[in-house]
Amino acid sequence: MGNHQVQGSYKWVVLALSFFMMISFALSLQVLPPLFEQIMEDISFSNSQAGILMGAYAIPGIFLPFIVAYLANRFDMKKLIIAALIIMILGLVAFSLAGSFSLLVVCRLVAGIGATVLVVLAPLLITMFFDQKNIGIAMGIFNTAVPLGTVLAANLFGSLGRILGWRVILYGVAGFLGVILLLVIFALSLQKNDGSTHSDDVSKQSAPKFRGSLSLWFLAAIWVLANFQLLAYVTFGSQFYQSLGLANQHAGFLTSLIMLASIFLAPIIGVAFDKTGRKKPYLITGSVIILISFVLMAAHFPGLPLWAVALGIGFAPIPVFVFAHLPETVKPHEVGMGMGMLTIASNLGTTIGPSALGSILDRTGGNFSISFMVLAAVSIIIIAFSLGLKSRSSRSESQ
Repeated sequence: MGNHQVQGSYKWVVLALSFFMMISFALSLQVLPPLFEQIMEDISFSNSQAGILMGAYAIPGIFLPFIVAYLANRFDMKKLIIAALIIMILGLVAFSLAGSFSLLVVCRLVAGIGATVLVVLAPLLITMFFDQKNIGIAMGIFNTAVPLGTVLAANLFGSLGRILGWRVILYGVAGFLGVILLLVIFALSLQKNDGSTHSDDVSKQSAPKFRGSLSLWFLAAIWVLANFQLLAYVTFGSQFYQSLGLANQHAGFLTSLIMLASIFLAPIIGVAFDKTGRKKPYLITGSVIILISFVLMAAHFPGLPLWAVALGIGFAPIPVFVFAHLPETVKPHEVGMGMGMLTIASNLGTTIGPSALGSILDRTGGNFSISFMVLAAVSIIIIAFSLGLKSRSSRSESQ
């Protein structure tokens, strides 16, 4: 962590740019679900193929993050970000012009390549410009971007698509990315701030030498499991609420509460990290809240809206903790590789979670009590991993 990381007000410009990059990622990822019905009217494909289109976006995120982190250590990060945004724009525009399912898959893969670069580099920028004394609030604000983008897509794109057509919505998202591209070109300046990321020490560092610490592996495992829980619940939560007799719209709203809570709570949690110098208690407390909430939902305990809100409260500290704690688990020049590892972890959880829970539901005849107890058990594993976390300067975690 060099002095380049604390450059007065400019670090907030970098935070804003990183924030908008992640909103771009969320909008381009979540643009399809509200539009699937309309897209299917023009291009015939099944519901399972719709799932493939969503999954295709995450596939590059399993294989590419370490390559992106490696390149970030050796080349101009600004150029990598610009290239990523251009690739995403091309993928979105090509998707809107495609006329067959196979082409749609290819376009999603292309967009996913650009998205993977953004997901690795956007939080890396924050670790470059914010030190451990104020990274909590930065990561708190940063981690509201994906929930905000997800909520905006879910609530706006469907109705707008019916009015304007689904292709216009894809063009609109591409246009938004174009604006972010211009902001990055003219507002992002790393020449004077990223010297240590390109030092001689870093140039000697090669990908095969990166093994990470045990705490980094624990942190990555926590991030896999948290995304497993989140995506499994978001995918099937609405179905659960509908099985209890709730209307479609009400069920969707209850499910979205898990994302809405993070928009309001993540910055507050970030401030708490910075003020108290402690992070782990928030992670453990959140995991306990999730555990209790899933158990109560599995038991159909009265007050479902309360448990839906509680899930959101429980999940809010987890992403803030994961990204704020990362610099404490690796050497300064390894943060990029660590961010790559977290990106792979996120995509693994995103890929495995929904399919695993769907398989459990199929095998148990749609029994959500068993399924939610499995998700509750995941929280126990997260808590166990969190107890093994250490940091390079562990005083803040042991106070």
